[in-house]
Formats: sequence, structure tokens, C-alpha cells
Amino acid sequence: MQVIDYRTAKFVMIPQSLAQDKSLTHRDKIVYMTLCLYSDNASKQSHPSAQTIAEVAGIGRNGVFKAFAALEKSGYIRREKRTYKGGKQTTNTYYLLDK
Repeated sequence: MQVIDYRTAKFVMIPQSLAQDKSLTHRDKIVYMTLCLYSDNASKQSHPSAQTIAEVAGIGRNGVFKAFAALEKSGYIRREKRTYKGGKQTTNTYYLLDK
């Protein structure tokens, strides 16, 4: 077994408020952590597809959408729809909010 060297390993950090929020399920928290994996540290924006989040988090797409709703309601994320020039929807932008 090898000890993780956090100086060289990539990892995500989540707010303590989210970790301790009893209104959120484990599913909600893992979806938030997955958004963190794809987040730009400067802009706090994330653009993964719901399918990608589902695969990485190990949950179904319906669970991802339920988690989005819970995270938005609790003030941890904001979703913004994005579309191509022709009007076809692409992946949403997810903003990780300071709470």
C-alpha cells in the first residue's frame, strides 16, 4: 500500500458546509464532487454531460437530475442552459457557488 502524496496527486475539495449538510443525500454529494472534477478553478464553471456525471458517480441519469435539483435548491450550484447557434442544446454550464 502506498500513501497518497497530496502535493502531486490531483484531488477535489468540497465546502465543509456541503459535507455537513444533512439535507443532502450521498448521491447529491457525489454529484457535486463529480462536478468539481470537471470544474475550472478560476471560473468555478463545469460543463460535463449528465451521462458523464452518471458514469463517474456510478449512479443513473435520473439520480443525477435529482441531485442537480437538490444542489440548486440548497444553493450549492446554479445551472445555465447552453445551446449551439442552431438552437440545439449542448451540455449545461454548472457554477459552483460559495455558500
